[in-house]
Amino acid sequence: MSAAAGSGELKDRIEELLVEAPDHPWCVHRLYEQLVAAPGAGTRDDLLVVTRDAAEELVVEGRARREFVSAIGIGVHCEDSLYWARNSEKRELADFGPEYESPTVLRRLASHFQCHGL
Repeated sequence: MSAAAGSGELKDRIEELLVEAPDHPWCVHRLYEQLVAAPGAGTRDDLLVVTRDAAEELVVEGRARREFVSAIGIGVHCEDSLYWARNSEKRELADFGPEYESPTVLRRLASHFQCHGL
């Protein structure tokens, strides 16, 4: 999916996922894996940016909610954003329960690190 051609479609698909699963926020990586990742579609890093940008546009348009999460793991800084449906009764990440409260959510964020060898 090209960034320009698929932006509107991707935003709609992201919003559908958020609405279908109001009890769990979606991180950028999970949105990417569910909606964008496909052999030959492009590089992971480029497609993560496309996914993040589409989700951010939903927030700006008032179609989704978002909260940032930032953690240090193995000396490397990792940031992510978690998105959920605008019509959800949840107003902040901690409203989703203990697994989304600090420090648990920070440990989960650090688990995104993947070792690719040296």
